[in-house]
Amino acid sequence: MMFNLKTIFCFIFLSFILSACENNTYKNYYSFENGIWNTDTVVNFTFPINDTTKYYDISLKIRHTVYYEYQNLFLFLDNLSQDTVEIMLAEKSGKWLGNGINDIREFEFLLEQKKKFFELKKYTLSVEQAMRYGNLEKLRDLNHILDLGIIIKEHHE
Repeated sequence: MMFNLKTIFCFIFLSFILSACENNTYKNYYSFENGIWNTDTVVNFTFPINDTTKYYDISLKIRHTVYYEYQNLFLFLDNLSQDTVEIMLAEKSGKWLGNGINDIREFEFLLEQKKKFFELKKYTLSVEQAMRYGNLEKLRDLNHILDLGIIIKEHHE
């Protein structure tokens, strides 16, 4: 009986230690219907900040197919210090920069590193595609974009 109690105590202690070391991370994904990001679709990510003493890294994840027609992706952002970003998804040679297998690629883009939040509240980041082509003011439907994700995690040096 003593061995079992000691084993249970060790298990609880290790569980506590491992959970204390766990990186506080917020992840959320938005999936585009039929892999088409319409220009009218604004993706809103709402996330809580529960500790204003820490710094955070904020990344976007883009999942797309290898049939995506462009080398880059322009985005309009609202509620962060940047308002327009260009994300390079492929080299000039056509080699995809993201990871993946078969015909799906995933690319992580660091938006902000060591971001400080000054209020304990829920924040919202709004993202819309801002792709242009030729004389078009905006591409109405951006094909082969499957998902857009956000990752917010504590910054560690």
